Amino acid sequence: MPERGPTIFAAGLVLPVSAPDIRDGAVLVREGRIAAVGTLEELGQGNPDAQLRYFPHGTIVPGAVNAHAHLGFRRGDAPEGGSFSTWLAGLIERLPEKESWTAEAARASAREAIEAGTTFMAESSPYGECLPQLVESGLAGTVYAEFFPHEIGTPEEAVEFIVNKVRELREGLPERVDAQVSVHSPYTVDPESSRLAARRTRELGWRLAIHLSESPEELEFVRQGTGGLADIFGRNEWGGVGVSPVRYAESIELLAPSTIAAHLATGVSEEDLEILARTGVAAAHCPRSNEFLGCGVSPVPRMLERGVRVGMGTDGLWSSPSMNLFEETLVAVRLHGFEGATGLELATLGGARALGIKAETGSLEAGKWADLAVVDVDPGDEDPAREVIEAAAGGAVLSTVVGGVAVYDSATETAG
Repeated sequence: MPERGPTIFAAGLVLPVSAPDIRDGAVLVREGRIAAVGTLEELGQGNPDAQLRYFPHGTIVPGAVNAHAHLGFRRGDAPEGGSFSTWLAGLIERLPEKESWTAEAARASAREAIEAGTTFMAESSPYGECLPQLVESGLAGTVYAEFFPHEIGTPEEAVEFIVNKVRELREGLPERVDAQVSVHSPYTVDPESSRLAARRTRELGWRLAIHLSESPEELEFVRQGTGGLADIFGRNEWGGVGVSPVRYAESIELLAPSTIAAHLATGVSEEDLEILARTGVAAAHCPRSNEFLGCGVSPVPRMLERGVRVGMGTDGLWSSPSMNLFEETLVAVRLHGFEGATGLELATLGGARALGIKAETGSLEAGKWADLAVVDVDPGDEDPAREVIEAAAGGAVLSTVVGGVAVYDSATETAG
């Protein structure tokens, strides 16, 4: 539940993302939502009854929005990277023993994300298995339930199963936690199951998540029907269609404004970019996972130029070193030569746009949920957003607030 009574979160600098920076800024929170954003002087004078949380040498930013994550992996024993298909085969081989520790790993991953300033997470897990841990964590977010038709039956049976499963998952959830469907990938879900799932979720007004154009092996499978992913489950004989994964995904109706595609790291051509822009699909950028698995570099600058909605994602701890979305974003900033403001937007409002929740979170604006992070840095004027990203990437988050509630707090604050 939100904190009782109004609260003012104030700091030496506030970066709203959707509006100019505010020195000696403040955010007024009432009933879990942002009531006003301005200077501490004006908000303090106008709201003498508000509790004040003041970080004079800190910076307040919107909470990070993780547009693609997997909570159910733990640090330290990941399959070897470098080749995507070899890594995935190792992951699949270890699924039976993984069941014993998935819940514990999901709790730890969620906690790590919170302590790094994340307030909203789009999590993907088989049949939504990590939903209980997302709920427990205090994060806002959505679990995208992956399904694998070879384990279920016909395409019709598989889609009906996952739709009913998501309906069950949704029962009794907190206000800001949801469940949706994920068509895992072009090499694990057959074309007809993918098509039916896309149609069904759109009929229901739901969102859809996919992994797309992630690896060289995926590109080879879709185009030629060969390579390390051609028999990953022993039955995926539908490859070899002679086109790119993006064009294939369009042909089976997966791409739409309600779809978020993760990775898009290998073989994304100019034609593919045109398809992404035309269909309105959003993208989740996971550069550290892409590098670890030898998947290449996603053409994010060209996506942004074409108006594709892009957010940042950490993936999971078996393909990425941390659940710190600001650390992920710093890699993207360096990789693509972005200014700090672009990076901060990708980590916050960009992710909210990609997930279709920009009206509710992603920037510090009146009416939105009070999702914010306080970072222990007092940046200069040259590129303050980059300094904040660097500090948060290095573990300098003092407090993480979700819907007005401090779900993480290591802060030393003053009364002003």
